[in-house]
Amino acid sequence: MDRASAWILNFDADEELARPAGYTPRAAVAGRAPELAGRVAALLRPGDVVLSPDLPAPLVPPAPPGAALVGRAWCPTPRARRLLGRAGVPLADAPPLEVLRRVNHRRFCADLGQTLPGARHVVTLAELEAAIAAPTPTGHWLLKRPFGFAGAAGCRVARGPLPPDARPWAAASLDPASPDRGLQVEPWVERRGDFSLHGHVARGGAVRLGAPCAQRCDDRGAYLGAALAGEGDLDGDERRRLVEAALEAGEALAGAGYFGPFGIDAFRWEDERGGLRWNPRCEINARYTMAWAIGMGSARPDLE
Repeated sequence: MDRASAWILNFDADEELARPAGYTPRAAVAGRAPELAGRVAALLRPGDVVLSPDLPAPLVPPAPPGAALVGRAWCPTPRARRLLGRAGVPLADAPPLEVLRRVNHRRFCADLGQTLPGARHVVTLAELEAAIAAPTPTGHWLLKRPFGFAGAAGCRVARGPLPPDARPWAAASLDPASPDRGLQVEPWVERRGDFSLHGHVARGGAVRLGAPCAQRCDDRGAYLGAALAGEGDLDGDERRRLVEAALEAGEALAGAGYFGPFGIDAFRWEDERGGLRWNPRCEINARYTMAWAIGMGSARPDLE
């Protein structure tokens, strides 16, 4: 931890993973970069610099001239690697693109087991039609494309036949010619609390976890803020299942050849009878996350 870091805060990494060849950030994504960077300032240590071109200035004082820097990225995508290369900063050891794409694809999370009633990962329109014809607690389904952060890349549809206005979107997502085809189909449920747990997978496969976080999210599940979960935020069974899900995810990531920071999202939801139920794993993010530094606290295995 004695070397300062040069960071690429590529918050649009999920979009790049979806189409890495010739990727160019959208203006809307670049416009949000300064706001998002302010939320993850805890990632940076004294002497670190930010090289992201979407940010107007470093978030902390720059390193002294001639200081040896090591490159780090929100997610080490090809664009992040190119930006560090142009700056002459060597990237810290990181997984290759094919591993990043595999473990951030929603199929990877689905293959560990579905966590909501009726949820399925589908690859054909026939499978999709069958899935959304089934009942759900709210009468609606949420369709998620393979890549995308929480609150994005989704389409909400009512139970029944696929609506005509959603068919082109679904057909593009299930194009047989695409190696990434697929949709995660989940019941749309009423959330009653959002949480996350973060960790790190070492090069040798060891998994280290931080502390659970309580998250503030909007109605679509997009992140607004987080703090460490208090004693009353999670009951004993919820906390136990969250830790088990994070360890399972970390071990699966290691088995797939991934190493580095990761996090899982979870939430409490209300069923049709008004009972509260627990979803211990709704997303796996094999990269840094907005609450990663909060959850890990003073533990920084990513810098070791």
